Amino acid sequence: MAEAAETADRPVREVAILCSGVALGVYLPGLEIARGLRRHGVRGRVFVLEAFQPAEVEDALIRARERHQRDFRALRMSQQLVRDISPTLDAAALAALEARLDAAGTTRLLALSGFWLPWAAAYARERPHCALEALHIDSVPSPSWLPYAQRPEFAQAAHRYFIDRAAPRAAFRLEIGEAAPVAHAQRPAELLLHGGGWSVGTFASALDDVLAAGYRASIVRGSAADLQPRAGVRNLLLDPQWRAWRDTGPEQLGEFPRLGFADADADGELRYRQSDAVPDLFGITRASLAVVSKPGGSTLIDSMAAATPVLFLAPSGKHEQANAEAWIALGYGAWFEQWREQGAQREALERMHSRLARDRAQVPEYCRRLAAELGAR
Repeated sequence: MAEAAETADRPVREVAILCSGVALGVYLPGLEIARGLRRHGVRGRVFVLEAFQPAEVEDALIRARERHQRDFRALRMSQQLVRDISPTLDAAALAALEARLDAAGTTRLLALSGFWLPWAAAYARERPHCALEALHIDSVPSPSWLPYAQRPEFAQAAHRYFIDRAAPRAAFRLEIGEAAPVAHAQRPAELLLHGGGWSVGTFASALDDVLAAGYRASIVRGSAADLQPRAGVRNLLLDPQWRAWRDTGPEQLGEFPRLGFADADADGELRYRQSDAVPDLFGITRASLAVVSKPGGSTLIDSMAAATPVLFLAPSGKHEQANAEAWIALGYGAWFEQWREQGAQREALERMHSRLARDRAQVPEYCRRLAAELGAR
């Protein structure tokens, strides 16, 4: 897409989107926001936290992912021990980032990960023309924000939440791609099972129940070793070699992860796809009757965008518990076990889909709202 024309009366607005690639929960919304802003004449650029950390951090992240895939309880415990990671960031790389943002005339820092907060707050304090916004994908601060909750930097940022837990209501939504939600009647009897960007949680144990209830399933496996052919199951795998922080894409738009497909009804061979327009997994979300997953904030963003309900599994922490409670209160989802015990009815999924399809038109689209605040078209 061509950049908006930069003129004296209509300058290009520049937004730096500060996210993390360690999991996809804030990375993918960051990419989608960058694309959405450009549709409204704002130049959004994505910066990934891990690109500013030492190379050895990558090995530690991969080990942590493998440990948490094996033991979901370890993830829950680790989220209670999150600490400030500012000392690990490369000072020279951050200085180069400051110079780059200054040269671009950046007017808004959009932090989707709390780990960016100390640096972003210091940058914004020294530049009155640049505002700092903390954009929360979850209905309450997630673990990356907790080390800073009592620090002045937290109060310095303007905080926005995609989910207003108190109401409860969806405060914002994202347009993901240009296609409208698929009508419920046009969707096959298939559910999507996944465990977020790290493929963690109890989703694999739900597969037998889904198949026994007469549905087909697409399931995102944690590793290639899990790609066992099974009737009625399409195995998916996020490319284990892909790293968000190695390639932020042209103009810092970001690169969607490669997704491998292995369909038991075909030859079972794993074939990777990588869309430039929307995440490939979102395309499956659009076509599914429901998503079976832990209650991650990004999963709820996809749910609203696709009008696809979520059947919730065990949350990883208090923030995900709060997400599930809000979504269920709105009629957009249910606990998986409760849905199964009540007969795993498609009619229940249709009611949730109808509420999502009805309500989403009344929910402000975040990129459109931000672009208007910045004075863009």
